[in-house]
Amino acid sequence: APLLLYSIIKGFQDYMRYQMYGEDISFWIGGDRGAMSTNLVKYWTLLLIMGALGAWIYYCIEGRKHTGVLSAVIIVTLIALDVLHPCTYLWVGRTKMTPEKAAQLTWSQALVTRGWWEIMIGRLILNQTVTGVMKWLGPAWFVLMPFLTLVMPYIGVNQAFMIIGSTTNR
Repeated sequence: APLLLYSIIKGFQDYMRYQMYGEDISFWIGGDRGAMSTNLVKYWTLLLIMGALGAWIYYCIEGRKHTGVLSAVIIVTLIALDVLHPCTYLWVGRTKMTPEKAAQLTWSQALVTRGWWEIMIGRLILNQTVTGVMKWLGPAWFVLMPFLTLVMPYIGVNQAFMIIGSTTNR
């Protein structure tokens, strides 16, 4: 959503430069929009993940007292898990610290070094096991969703929206 809005704004600015000043916009003369686009994606995916954590905190504190909160938390969690790998790669995928340098650090140095944390988070999330689990999580969810609808009816509402959204304009 923010990347689409950014593209619309930049396209409108370019169009207005063409209309107002007659500037040729058929080739790229502006600054690097790739860095801004990358930052938008980084922060948007991080916001989705932090939102899921916030939803679970809310559920643990207050949400169990209300109807339908667990199904919403499950759906938000699946969205966050869907963006976990891209978010992790964008934040820690190109760390400057090498594993050899990280191995030479003492524990006190490692705990306060950003590069060490980047390597550890990358190892935790960007590995074959987590990737394999994520690969099967989506299909497993679509198999379990009809059965969970029997005990959590609010999941059925989400399923109906997904069916409508995936079959439209095909």
